[in-house]
Amino acid sequence: MIDTSINVCYKFYMKKEDRGKFIVDAALKVFSSKGYANTRMGDIAKEAGMSYGLVYHYFHNKEELFNVIVKEWWLSYYSEVERLRDSSLPVTEKITGIIQYLLNICTAHPEKIFLFTTEVSRGFAYHSDVSSREDFVKLFSLVGEIIVEGQQKKIFRSDIKPRYLVYALMGGIDAVLSIIAFGEEEISEISKKRMIDNIASLFFQGALANKAEAS
Repeated sequence: MIDTSINVCYKFYMKKEDRGKFIVDAALKVFSSKGYANTRMGDIAKEAGMSYGLVYHYFHNKEELFNVIVKEWWLSYYSEVERLRDSSLPVTEKITGIIQYLLNICTAHPEKIFLFTTEVSRGFAYHSDVSSREDFVKLFSLVGEIIVEGQQKKIFRSDIKPRYLVYALMGGIDAVLSIIAFGEEEISEISKKRMIDNIASLFFQGALANKAEAS
Protein backbone atom coordinates (compact mmCIF):
# COMPACT_ATOMS: atom_id res chain seq x y z
CA MET A 1 0.00 0.00 0.00
CA ILE A 2 1.29 3.47 -0.93
CA ASP A 3 1.90 5.75 2.03
CA THR A 4 -0.23 8.76 1.06
CA SER A 5 1.36 10.84 3.81
CA ILE A 6 4.62 10.80 1.84
CA ASN A 7 2.78 12.10 -1.23
CA VAL A 8 1.09 14.86 0.77
CA CYS A 9 4.41 15.78 2.40
CA TYR A 10 6.07 16.03 -1.02
CA LYS A 11 3.35 18.35 -2.30
CA PHE A 12 3.67 20.51 0.81
CA TYR A 13 7.36 21.10 0.11
CA MET A 14 6.90 21.76 -3.60
CA LYS A 15 7.91 25.21 -4.82
CA LYS A 16 5.10 27.70 -4.36
CA GLU A 17 4.60 28.24 -8.10
CA ASP A 18 4.68 24.49 -8.77
CA ARG A 19 2.12 23.84 -6.06
CA GLY A 20 -0.16 26.51 -7.48
CA LYS A 21 0.04 24.97 -10.96
CA PHE A 22 -0.59 21.52 -9.47
CA ILE A 23 -3.81 22.82 -7.89
CA VAL A 24 -4.88 24.49 -11.14
CA ASP A 25 -4.31 21.24 -13.06
CA ALA A 26 -6.35 19.34 -10.48
CA ALA A 27 -9.15 21.91 -10.73
CA LEU A 28 -9.20 21.52 -14.52
CA LYS A 29 -9.69 17.77 -14.17
CA VAL A 30 -12.50 18.16 -11.65
CA PHE A 31 -14.28 20.94 -13.55
CA SER A 32 -14.21 18.89 -16.75
CA SER A 33 -15.53 15.75 -15.05
CA LYS A 34 -18.08 17.17 -12.60
CA GLY A 35 -18.91 20.52 -14.17
CA TYR A 36 -18.36 23.91 -12.57
CA ALA A 37 -21.68 24.00 -10.69
CA ASN A 38 -21.15 20.58 -9.10
CA THR A 39 -17.53 21.11 -8.10
CA ARG A 40 -16.54 21.90 -4.53
CA MET A 41 -13.17 23.06 -3.26
CA GLY A 42 -12.99 19.81 -1.32
CA ASP A 43 -13.18 17.88 -4.61
CA ILE A 44 -10.25 19.86 -5.96
CA ALA A 45 -8.23 19.34 -2.78
CA LYS A 46 -8.88 15.60 -3.00
CA GLU A 47 -7.82 15.46 -6.65
CA ALA A 48 -4.67 17.42 -5.83
CA GLY A 49 -3.93 15.18 -2.86
CA MET A 50 -3.66 18.21 -0.59
CA SER A 51 -5.46 19.42 2.49
CA TYR A 52 -8.36 21.82 2.02
CA GLY A 53 -6.47 24.42 4.05
CA LEU A 54 -3.42 24.24 1.80
CA VAL A 55 -5.52 24.67 -1.34
CA TYR A 56 -7.40 27.56 0.28
CA HIS A 57 -4.04 29.21 1.04
CA TYR A 58 -3.55 29.61 -2.73
CA PHE A 59 -7.11 30.01 -4.00
CA HIS A 60 -10.00 31.28 -1.90
CA ASN A 61 -12.77 29.69 -3.95
CA LYS A 62 -13.50 27.69 -7.08
CA GLU A 63 -14.38 30.84 -9.02
CA GLU A 64 -10.84 32.11 -8.59
CA LEU A 65 -9.46 28.80 -9.85
CA PHE A 66 -11.87 28.75 -12.77
CA ASN A 67 -10.84 32.28 -13.75
CA VAL A 68 -7.16 31.30 -13.72
CA ILE A 69 -7.85 28.36 -16.03
CA VAL A 70 -9.95 30.46 -18.39
CA LYS A 71 -7.39 33.27 -18.47
CA GLU A 72 -4.64 30.79 -19.41
CA TRP A 73 -6.90 29.41 -22.15
CA TRP A 74 -7.52 32.83 -23.67
CA LEU A 75 -3.90 33.97 -23.47
CA SER A 76 -2.73 30.85 -25.32
CA TYR A 77 -5.54 31.19 -27.87
CA TYR A 78 -4.84 34.88 -28.52
CA SER A 79 -1.12 34.20 -28.81
CA GLU A 80 -1.64 31.55 -31.48
CA VAL A 81 -4.07 33.64 -33.53
CA GLU A 82 -1.73 36.64 -33.31
CA ARG A 83 1.18 34.45 -34.42
CA LEU A 84 -0.79 33.27 -37.42
CA ARG A 85 -2.03 36.78 -38.21
CA ASP A 86 1.51 38.19 -38.20
CA SER A 87 3.07 35.30 -40.13
CA SER A 88 3.89 35.30 -43.84
CA LEU A 89 1.63 32.30 -44.45
CA PRO A 90 -1.06 32.52 -47.14
CA VAL A 91 -4.37 33.69 -45.67
CA THR A 92 -6.01 30.32 -46.27
CA GLU A 93 -3.26 28.60 -44.28
CA LYS A 94 -3.74 31.08 -41.44
CA ILE A 95 -7.41 30.10 -41.26
CA THR A 96 -6.54 26.42 -41.41
CA GLY A 97 -3.98 27.05 -38.67
CA ILE A 98 -6.70 28.26 -36.29
CA ILE A 99 -8.70 25.10 -36.91
CA GLN A 100 -5.62 22.91 -36.49
CA TYR A 101 -4.67 24.63 -33.21
CA LEU A 102 -8.02 23.78 -31.62
CA LEU A 103 -8.18 20.24 -32.98
CA ASN A 104 -4.66 19.61 -31.68
CA ILE A 105 -5.87 20.55 -28.20
CA CYS A 106 -8.67 18.00 -28.62
CA THR A 107 -6.14 15.19 -28.80
CA ALA A 108 -3.51 16.60 -26.42
CA HIS A 109 -5.79 18.09 -23.74
CA PRO A 110 -9.39 16.91 -24.22
CA GLU A 111 -10.33 18.16 -20.74
CA LYS A 112 -9.58 21.73 -21.86
CA ILE A 113 -11.85 21.44 -24.88
CA PHE A 114 -14.64 19.96 -22.76
CA LEU A 115 -14.35 22.78 -20.24
CA PHE A 116 -14.26 25.42 -22.98
CA THR A 117 -17.28 24.12 -24.85
CA THR A 118 -19.44 23.43 -21.79
CA GLU A 119 -18.46 26.14 -19.32
CA VAL A 120 -16.89 28.94 -21.37
CA SER A 121 -18.60 28.86 -24.75
CA ARG A 122 -22.03 28.04 -23.29
CA GLY A 123 -21.73 28.35 -19.51
CA PHE A 124 -24.13 30.75 -17.78
CA ALA A 125 -21.73 31.44 -14.90
CA TYR A 126 -19.04 32.55 -17.32
CA HIS A 127 -21.26 34.66 -19.57
CA SER A 128 -22.87 36.46 -16.62
CA ASP A 129 -19.58 38.34 -16.31
CA VAL A 130 -19.26 41.33 -18.66
CA SER A 131 -15.52 40.74 -19.12
CA SER A 132 -16.28 37.30 -20.58
CA ARG A 133 -17.99 38.87 -23.56
CA GLU A 134 -14.91 41.00 -24.09
CA ASP A 135 -12.85 37.79 -24.37
CA PHE A 136 -14.92 36.65 -27.35
CA VAL A 137 -14.95 40.14 -28.87
CA LYS A 138 -11.14 40.20 -28.79
CA LEU A 139 -10.93 36.73 -30.36
CA PHE A 140 -13.37 37.63 -33.14
CA SER A 141 -11.47 40.87 -33.73
CA LEU A 142 -8.17 39.01 -34.16
CA VAL A 143 -9.70 36.47 -36.53
CA GLY A 144 -11.43 39.33 -38.32
CA GLU A 145 -8.07 40.91 -39.10
CA ILE A 146 -7.10 37.76 -40.98
CA ILE A 147 -10.42 37.81 -42.82
CA VAL A 148 -9.94 41.47 -43.79
CA GLU A 149 -6.45 40.67 -45.07
CA GLY A 150 -8.01 37.99 -47.26
CA GLN A 151 -10.60 40.42 -48.59
CA GLN A 152 -8.00 43.09 -49.32
CA LYS A 153 -5.98 40.53 -51.27
CA LYS A 154 -9.18 39.51 -53.09
CA ILE A 155 -8.91 35.97 -51.75
CA PHE A 156 -12.13 36.20 -49.74
CA ARG A 157 -15.41 37.58 -50.99
CA SER A 158 -15.80 41.30 -50.34
CA ASP A 159 -19.61 41.28 -50.60
CA ILE A 160 -19.86 39.64 -47.16
CA LYS A 161 -19.06 41.66 -44.04
CA PRO A 162 -15.91 40.39 -42.30
CA ARG A 163 -17.73 39.73 -39.05
CA TYR A 164 -20.18 37.38 -40.77
CA LEU A 165 -17.31 35.35 -42.19
CA VAL A 166 -15.81 35.23 -38.68
CA TYR A 167 -19.13 33.99 -37.27
CA ALA A 168 -19.36 31.32 -39.98
CA LEU A 169 -15.82 30.09 -39.34
CA MET A 170 -15.95 30.10 -35.55
CA GLY A 171 -19.47 28.68 -35.48
CA GLY A 172 -18.40 25.75 -37.61
CA ILE A 173 -15.38 25.08 -35.42
CA ASP A 174 -17.47 25.33 -32.25
CA ALA A 175 -20.00 22.83 -33.58
CA VAL A 176 -17.29 20.24 -34.26
CA LEU A 177 -15.62 20.84 -30.88
CA SER A 178 -18.97 20.32 -29.16
CA ILE A 179 -19.55 17.01 -30.93
CA ILE A 180 -16.09 15.84 -29.87
CA ALA A 181 -16.45 17.13 -26.29
CA PHE A 182 -19.72 15.29 -25.74
CA GLY A 183 -18.31 12.05 -27.10
CA GLU A 184 -20.36 11.94 -30.27
CA GLU A 185 -17.26 11.76 -32.44
CA GLU A 186 -14.03 9.96 -31.64
CA ILE A 187 -10.87 11.72 -32.68
CA SER A 188 -7.59 10.17 -33.78
CA GLU A 189 -4.66 11.61 -35.69
CA ILE A 190 -6.24 10.39 -38.95
CA SER A 191 -9.74 11.65 -38.19
CA LYS A 192 -8.31 14.93 -36.87
CA LYS A 193 -6.67 15.69 -40.22
CA ARG A 194 -9.91 14.84 -41.99
CA MET A 195 -11.88 17.16 -39.69
CA ILE A 196 -9.43 20.02 -40.23
CA ASP A 197 -9.64 19.60 -44.00
CA ASN A 198 -13.44 19.35 -43.96
CA ILE A 199 -14.02 22.39 -41.75
CA ALA A 200 -11.61 24.46 -43.83
CA SER A 201 -13.12 23.25 -47.10
CA LEU A 202 -16.68 24.05 -46.04
CA PHE A 203 -15.67 27.54 -44.96
CA PHE A 204 -13.65 28.25 -48.09
CA GLN A 205 -16.46 27.07 -50.37
CA GLY A 206 -18.55 29.97 -49.11
CA ALA A 207 -15.81 32.52 -48.42
CA LEU A 208 -13.36 32.35 -51.31
CA ALA A 209 -13.71 34.84 -54.12
CA ASN A 210 -12.24 32.25 -56.48
CA LYS A 211 -13.53 28.78 -55.55
CA ALA A 212 -10.60 27.16 -57.36
CA GLU A 213 -8.39 28.24 -54.46
CA ALA A 214 -10.27 25.87 -52.14
CA SER A 215 -8.84 22.82 -53.88
